Amino acid sequence: MEEENLPGSCNFLKDPLSISDLIGPGTTFEINTNFDEGFSNDIFDELNLGSDEEDDEKSAVDHSTLVSPWTKTFDELRQQMVQINEHIYKKITQPGLAENGEVPLNARVCIRYNAYWEGEGAPFDSSFLRGSSYQFYTGRNEVIEGLEEAVRTMYRGEQAQFVISHHLLFREIGCPPRIKPSADGLFIIELVSFNAIGDLEADKNLTDEERGKYSIVIEKIREVHLKGLDFFGQGLYKNAFRAFEKAVSLLNSCHLANEQEEKEQTAFLLKLYTNLAVCYNKVNLPTKACIMCKEIRQLTNNKPSCKALFQEGRALLLLGEYERARQILIRSQRIEPQNEDISRELKILEERYAKYKENERSIWTKAMGIIKKKDVGKKGDAGSAETPSIFEQEMAELMKSFKDNMDLNNFNLPPGLTKSEIKTVDELAQSMELKLILSPLDNATYTLSKVNKK
Repeated sequence: MEEENLPGSCNFLKDPLSISDLIGPGTTFEINTNFDEGFSNDIFDELNLGSDEEDDEKSAVDHSTLVSPWTKTFDELRQQMVQINEHIYKKITQPGLAENGEVPLNARVCIRYNAYWEGEGAPFDSSFLRGSSYQFYTGRNEVIEGLEEAVRTMYRGEQAQFVISHHLLFREIGCPPRIKPSADGLFIIELVSFNAIGDLEADKNLTDEERGKYSIVIEKIREVHLKGLDFFGQGLYKNAFRAFEKAVSLLNSCHLANEQEEKEQTAFLLKLYTNLAVCYNKVNLPTKACIMCKEIRQLTNNKPSCKALFQEGRALLLLGEYERARQILIRSQRIEPQNEDISRELKILEERYAKYKENERSIWTKAMGIIKKKDVGKKGDAGSAETPSIFEQEMAELMKSFKDNMDLNNFNLPPGLTKSEIKTVDELAQSMELKLILSPLDNATYTLSKVNKK
């Protein structure tokens, strides 16, 4: 008598089977009879949704969740479901968030799923077994037709069961012996997230005349902006800011027909400039981030949003402009007193500023030592053209120390240097790729600064 395939006696795949493998070259089954061996209990949520506590609660995989919730016939299960179309039946087990609508075409989706054949308790494919969520793009035939059609009916955060006909899976032939002919499938799916992906080349076929019309080009700009958001969501920050830059260029080249279009343009530019400031800070281009924040100030009559102020403060912190960074961050904190990101940034600022002052004191101690030694150098051997003076040797050492100090971007030279000594410092600065700048407010103050090559 053949043993009944009950949930408690299921065998699981040692190496999980991927649907893409079945479609392509096929795969070889290797059964692991010891379920605990080599199995990871952690699900990696690459999108970091929710709080850490929520992630921890979701991360522990209960082995029973991998067992099929239904081992009777699919005909019986279909009776408990809603028919979506001729080939798909659905049962929602956890409602999603309907405000963003169902998954559209041209979207990047992230799902978790288990997939079962009829009458079998162990999944033939499972993102949980692989220890990760699964991402694909809709409208690109990246997954089997039935899976995409099922996902296209879901809202963000929704969990549902689907019985999908073999007509949308592996057809009548199947893939023997791995997949039986005419095999329907049960899919348990959680839609973690989805994002419209846009099109970076949306403006490609526009004529010069069309590019100048706001009413025509705005839809293309939205597509380019969406692509930038998609890049950002994947951590491709350089690609993201290039998309946002292109959107800004297209938007600024439009001829505005009326006041309403001007308002819409301003609102979109504020969004794009803010996104650019975020991206520039991400890739360590704080000077560019500050330029975007300046644009935001001009568009808002010096009343930027809290988010824009935060990015400006972060950029100034990266540039070593600690006093200005503190002022900006405190201003943003007044707008959102409970914002933890601002509080953390202020804490980082204070720590770096304290270290900066400590390093500055160290540099100044060396600088004052040079001032004391330079007179001794004048009274003794001033050195030949081939032999640097004591002043030059000491100043070279000081400037090297400043250049190697990652916490200092600017340093004021001590007062009392002669024109000849300033010339020596300037020559040393050029050789070390540093800048020597005369203060516009004080003709006696010179500042060394590091050259920003970015």
